[in-house]
Amino acid sequence: MTTRSQMIVRRLRDAILEGDYRGGTRMNEIDLAESLGVSRTPVRAALSILSAEGLLIYTPNSGFVVQTYTSKDIEDIYELRSTLSGHAARLAAEKGLADEHIQQLQLNIANTAEIVESHEWGPESVRRWEQMAHEFHDVIYEAADNPHLRAAIQRTRDIPVIKDIRFRWLSPDYMLRSHQDHVTIFDAVRRGQQARAEALSRELIYRNGQRIVQHWRRIEKVTSPESELSRELEDQSPSSIAI
Repeated sequence: MTTRSQMIVRRLRDAILEGDYRGGTRMNEIDLAESLGVSRTPVRAALSILSAEGLLIYTPNSGFVVQTYTSKDIEDIYELRSTLSGHAARLAAEKGLADEHIQQLQLNIANTAEIVESHEWGPESVRRWEQMAHEFHDVIYEAADNPHLRAAIQRTRDIPVIKDIRFRWLSPDYMLRSHQDHVTIFDAVRRGQQARAEALSRELIYRNGQRIVQHWRRIEKVTSPESELSRELEDQSPSSIAI
């Protein structure tokens, strides 16, 4: 994929995830090509990629439309994932951490502490934090030693939209609190405190889900038909007409 093609995919993905194109919107190749200042060929390729990712739905003789995910869908998914993750932490605490798992988690926590203490916040910090957060939970899931549970958790991660937005809208304060949560979860699992490990892990995932749900609700409010109608009426009001 060329750099330009990657740019088009990224711009369209970001626009969809930020609510610029609400669920059900038809993605017209000609209009998109004109707005992006490119030919239809890279736009068509980008739409196919986003369709494969699950952000768009393709219908023969109709084209691509934006997949619809509501804040209720996201909330339900995170409630399920928090339950599954909590159970994984309980199993890991029950079975005990192998020396390899302890070393991996200690290194992971040290790396996240370095990110937090750097007081830097930008794309590279977010990328590193995303990697560290993913690895932390993966070690816990591996220690739970239940491949079916791990597969179920992965399915909640791989749901379209969820996999793209779970690390969006982060802040330094959120990163610090999550790092502290990782420290306490590790402590509970290492000590074999099953109930505590489960409760802490469930709360961390649930809170992360609520952060995303709140942002998604704001997007839904801005992109709702009622909101668009209100803006149209404001545009047509006497106070908005130039004399």
